[in-house]
Amino acid sequence: MPSETKTRIFLEFQFAMMLISGNILFAKLVDESVWMITFGRTFFASAGLYLFLKWRGKPVFFTETKENRAGLGSGILLAFHWIFFFASARFASPAVAVLTLFTHPVMTVFLEPFYFETKPTGKDVALAILVSIGVAILIPEFGPGNDLILGILLGVLSAFTFALRNLIAKRYLSHHGSAQVMFQQTLSSAFILAPVCYFEPIPTNARSLGLIFLLGTFFTAFAHTLFVKSMFRLKLKTAGILSGIQPVYSVLLAWLILGDIPGVREIIGGTLIVVAGTLETIRYKKDS
Repeated sequence: MPSETKTRIFLEFQFAMMLISGNILFAKLVDESVWMITFGRTFFASAGLYLFLKWRGKPVFFTETKENRAGLGSGILLAFHWIFFFASARFASPAVAVLTLFTHPVMTVFLEPFYFETKPTGKDVALAILVSIGVAILIPEFGPGNDLILGILLGVLSAFTFALRNLIAKRYLSHHGSAQVMFQQTLSSAFILAPVCYFEPIPTNARSLGLIFLLGTFFTAFAHTLFVKSMFRLKLKTAGILSGIQPVYSVLLAWLILGDIPGVREIIGGTLIVVAGTLETIRYKKDS
């Protein structure tokens, strides 16, 4: 792969990470339940992607039944990933949600051999451990009560479902367009979450609706389509380790928008994550 192409893919991936990092801000900015936020974002994302595909004259479903099942099934995993992610932020804190999510590069390194003919190398394990140490440093100390523990467990579940979703999409759908893949995933997510409308009132507040619309269209449909496109061009373990930069972006965004100033833990842990991502980037550029 030409060096220019690798650079473009890397920059697209990092831009997608910056946008996805902004997702966690909506857990604080939107005064709705985790279920309603997730349903709203998937509804607007699937609607936006449907209009985009129709505008481009692209099909919205695949010709193979097996591939449609993979797309819709990975969408269910994506729905649970988002639910666990926002619930973790509500029970613990946005920082805990973001940081525990990034155990998923470690999970990916060791789950990938079940889906592809690959084995983790010593360098893979070392970089995964480095990311894990960085994340562990970022996580605040345990305090009294069960909410923090529950938040951390939900964050780990969020990471596990995210890793599985990426593996399934990469294994069965990487030869398809990223917008088509994301449409199917957000469509099935919205479908299984639709019953929430029977149990909770649909938001009528203009601020909540506007924020959920922004989350669903720009921070979900566009950002995750760009992420899937880049992920299909990278080795999955590379994408997993490179995405370890997301907690750093999230901390910076929380600082700029919410006024949460990073402390010593965030600086030290973030530095380790950046080092791991930089090393993986150098290794990726050297690969043929």
